[in-house]
Amino acid sequence: MSLTTTEHIDYETGTGKGSVTTHSAAPAKKGLGAKAKALVPPKFFCERDGAKASLLLGDSLSVLKTLPSDVFNVAVTSPPYFWARDYGYEGQIGHEDELVEYVNALANIFDEVKRTLHPEGVFFLNIGDTFYSGNGQPHGQDPRCSSRQFMRKKLRAVDKSGWDIPKKSMIGVPWKLAFEMQSRGWTLRSDIIWNRCNAFSEPTARDRPHRQYEHLFMFTKSRFYSFDRSALPEEDVWNIPIERNVRIDHNAAFPSELVKRCVEAASPVGGKVLDPFVGSGTTVDTALRLGRHAVGIDMSSMYLQQVQQFLTKSGATSIQEESFFTALRDEPKSWEQWPGNKMNFRKPGTRQSPEKSHGAE
Repeated sequence: MSLTTTEHIDYETGTGKGSVTTHSAAPAKKGLGAKAKALVPPKFFCERDGAKASLLLGDSLSVLKTLPSDVFNVAVTSPPYFWARDYGYEGQIGHEDELVEYVNALANIFDEVKRTLHPEGVFFLNIGDTFYSGNGQPHGQDPRCSSRQFMRKKLRAVDKSGWDIPKKSMIGVPWKLAFEMQSRGWTLRSDIIWNRCNAFSEPTARDRPHRQYEHLFMFTKSRFYSFDRSALPEEDVWNIPIERNVRIDHNAAFPSELVKRCVEAASPVGGKVLDPFVGSGTTVDTALRLGRHAVGIDMSSMYLQQVQQFLTKSGATSIQEESFFTALRDEPKSWEQWPGNKMNFRKPGTRQSPEKSHGAE
């Protein structure tokens, strides 16, 4: 485990602002090869089929502060869950001593997400829950997932006694975070249930139903926002299987179909997509495939190295930084005609103007 200090770049103006401390990944796992051990540059810009993307290395809060305000139509992310995995470096989100510290750490990051969202922007947040053990010793194992094996050795916050809830209780982490975000001005519009149709069974859970779903909260920057509901194939229960054919060596990737629904419903072609915990790169890859520009941020140099390699192998070519940020600043050509544009909404009992009616054809 090592730390790397890189120049803290203002990605809008290109000027330096101090430094960002980023964590190199844990030693590469067997089969990844020597390249995975190398540090990816602090920023990478590419283009594929006319859509542009950027991968930015660093902690989400610091990097987000360098991005321009009011640009992203939609943000889609799944942050590390509370004491669920170990990503191989100290100070990682999800390993806080207290639940309130975890909630506040994420809420602080999402404050910056809110700033960077378009005034009519939407934020989809996938978050899972955790159980309170309180046994005073490491607990649990998952032979299929190496990132969970730390639970057999490390005393997690959820293993410590003294919480004000009974042992074996589900903590309610997603809702505690959602309520904190509401208190900071987010509008919570929907609690979408992601039914993971092919979720693994839980062999140690003998006295409760196995968990098959997770929450996908839909937040908006304000109560007036742009959204194309007609793009959704289902309402607030999404039946989407977990993808087994992952892009990189990452144990917690969410499926491209989930990202696709979020992106298509909340952005036009040529729109902008943000993922502050890009991990396996699903959001960036899917956004490019759908003709949207994207920014992905992560603290793991190993993950970003692999995502960069995947994008390159799938046809992405390197571009200049200014070319990317020009695309990020420009309004999408399809914005005015996009069905989700709130200016194209019609209140019940009113007639659409001839101009809007013609433009919607």
